[in-house]
Amino acid sequence: MNYSHRLATLEDAEKIALLWAEFAAERQEIDPSMRVKPNFDFNAYIRHQLAKPLTYAWVLEVEEAIAGCLIIYFYDEAPPPELPETLAVDQDLESPFISRRVASVLGLYVKPEHRQPEARSSLAKMAIAKAEELNVTDIDWLISADQSGIQALLKHSGFTQAAVQFTKHYQLAPHTELPRLHPPYPEMDTPPPPHPDAIPLRDTATGDLICDRQGDPVFIFPLTNASGELIKTGSGLPIYPTPLRDPQTQEFVFDPDGNLATCPVVRDSRGNIVEYQGIAQFHPPVYQIVNGKLYLQKNESGEFVFCDTEKNERGELVRSPSGMPIFKKDLVT
Repeated sequence: MNYSHRLATLEDAEKIALLWAEFAAERQEIDPSMRVKPNFDFNAYIRHQLAKPLTYAWVLEVEEAIAGCLIIYFYDEAPPPELPETLAVDQDLESPFISRRVASVLGLYVKPEHRQPEARSSLAKMAIAKAEELNVTDIDWLISADQSGIQALLKHSGFTQAAVQFTKHYQLAPHTELPRLHPPYPEMDTPPPPHPDAIPLRDTATGDLICDRQGDPVFIFPLTNASGELIKTGSGLPIYPTPLRDPQTQEFVFDPDGNLATCPVVRDSRGNIVEYQGIAQFHPPVYQIVNGKLYLQKNESGEFVFCDTEKNERGELVRSPSGMPIFKKDLVT
């Protein structure tokens, strides 16, 4: 078969979620300590992962169908330079080893019928190339004991087996008294919000506030109607727009006026906000490939372009069998 791979986008979340549910089920069969939560929302989980900074995912395709996926995230074990000195000293005492720049593979899953060496190898090569591009010192890849094929692939790619992990699972009785295992966290300075429901935007990797060109903290505001009243989901929760991220740097994007760029909410033919599994849906951005790299597409006015929804002959929103709105196939141009 002819396999191809590409960088995943939010448009792929639903299909990746199906793969990740299968991946989790397989891991649960092998490792009793890894138990899948009942009714876990894999779709929301994948969307959350794809929205994180310094997290990348690639999908494996065969005949335009997604047959596999790899997700990798990056972090620096050294404290950020702007961390207060007292906290930096505390962090330095956590380990006697030199801090690493790490690429950590969240997981690699390929459907059983497509587990040929070339299929898995193509995804692994993309992750390794991205790690080398970001100048990491180490790639961490935890492999379960049954994944002999991936183990052989990694050894062939220059990886060494650094450890052997053993687990022993304890089944705790209901209502067992549990001593607290959470360490205390230092309080963060949070600026007063300009609106009671506004949320300060932070770097999820460092916890730092995101600031605009003037150095002022950036806030995400909930959607409101013409009267300024909060628009809420069917379950009564406020709706916050999804911020845009640069696909190359994963940094938040601002429009020419210096405002945080966000995805527009999806509305049906009657103007109602569209939800899927209780979550408001937003139009994903359109990307364009220039010299092999992915960029956010803009129109002639310099505005970001977003995917429109598919509609039937009556102008009604078209949904997938699971109820998710379907967007026109112009995600990448």
